[in-house]
Amino acid sequence: MDRLHPTYTKTSMTKEQFFYAYKELAKTTEQHVLLESGRTGKLCIAGIDPLVTLTSKKDHSLEIEWRDGTKEVKEGDPLELVSAFVQSMEMENMEELPDFQGGAIGFISYDYSRSYEPIPEIAVDDLETPDIFFYLFDRWAVLDLETETAYFMTLPRRGLDAADVEKEWMEEAEVGIGKRVHSPGDSAIDYTRPENVEVSVTGPQFEQMVRDVQRYIANGDVNQVNLTVRQSKELSADPLSMYEALRSFNPSPYMASIGAKEFAVVSGSPELLLKKRGTELSTRPIGGTRPRGVTEHEDQALETELLSNEKEKGEHIMLVEQELEDFGHVCIPETVETDEFMVIEKYSHVMHLVSNVRGTASPELSNAAIIKGVFPGGSITGSPKLRTMEIIEELEPTRRGLYTGSIGWIGFNGDMELNIVIRTAYIKDGVAHIQAGAGLVADSNPEAEYVESLNKARALWQAKEMAEAVESKV
Repeated sequence: MDRLHPTYTKTSMTKEQFFYAYKELAKTTEQHVLLESGRTGKLCIAGIDPLVTLTSKKDHSLEIEWRDGTKEVKEGDPLELVSAFVQSMEMENMEELPDFQGGAIGFISYDYSRSYEPIPEIAVDDLETPDIFFYLFDRWAVLDLETETAYFMTLPRRGLDAADVEKEWMEEAEVGIGKRVHSPGDSAIDYTRPENVEVSVTGPQFEQMVRDVQRYIANGDVNQVNLTVRQSKELSADPLSMYEALRSFNPSPYMASIGAKEFAVVSGSPELLLKKRGTELSTRPIGGTRPRGVTEHEDQALETELLSNEKEKGEHIMLVEQELEDFGHVCIPETVETDEFMVIEKYSHVMHLVSNVRGTASPELSNAAIIKGVFPGGSITGSPKLRTMEIIEELEPTRRGLYTGSIGWIGFNGDMELNIVIRTAYIKDGVAHIQAGAGLVADSNPEAEYVESLNKARALWQAKEMAEAVESKV
């Protein structure tokens, strides 16, 4: 049987039109997703009202729920089953379309790694986040940011007209732009850490956790461990409004808005876990952080200090070595290389040290096997990875859930792109949970690391306050 391809139309569209059309359409259903390149990326991807929802909750199976409510459960590795489900659509790659030509869009929880790694079960699973959660749409939209061309695509043989999808999006873009309350470049409101925030660990508890890690390092167990603290507070605004605020002042390469029946996600992650185009794989580990300066002179001084700080450079080198090791397991060995090393990337509140690792995928591996070979990212676990994950389980009181997992897509054409979930709010039962951490080494300052972990969540708390301030006036 001949392979199929999406039916599509295309038209000129700005990034703001694309977002506000999505925002208006997302109001019509609980289930929607937007993946947005806030800076340096090439695509924005959106889907409304999925045809299929693919979910795995703490067991070796995948639930497949169709839009009409029909459900089936398949036994096996859920990520392999997602990959197989995408391939079963038998879609052909089209050179004239953007990289994403349809597929599964969603997330992999950090705790999915328990299905193939021998991690003890100590931390409390209080949020009960799905291990695997993906949507597959029969109509979706993709914006090419370089050409400002929007593509409206539909699955073939489903009686859908791509021109109708385009018409709907263009009409809603006009409506949404008319309601816009934030514009790109908006300044965040003055921030103070919100009161009455529930934390997973207090300052003294976290400082003891740091000292525990330093004992493990001194004993030769590990070189570095990433430990985190979760902050939680009730959200009185629509998560879409919080996302709108976040994108206005803190654009990041791997932003995401997800609406689901039981939760919502607002994400402004700067970090890539894995990108696959054809047979080429790449990742961009982040390690080493400084706040942004108030003045240009102060900003430059902080950048210079970060680039010359031996602790930060040593930490970053360990992360790059971890990624090189991971890629060695999923790539043809002689193709693995670091083609960009310790450059500075700047965001609204922080700057980071970043490198780029690439390689050619081993031809015998499935997409799911490739993901498992590098998941979760070494920059948010530590080195060596498995031992640090055991220590994280021992010291962090609650399971991470979505945090430090991956949000992204697995395409019909075999390509895929997944971020590392940091700078993210997971919203459930009206409460926003925002988690952040720090990479700990032998000479880490326990008190300073706790402060850094709290500060890394600032942009999300600012977005929350901006959204609540706007909605309180309506």
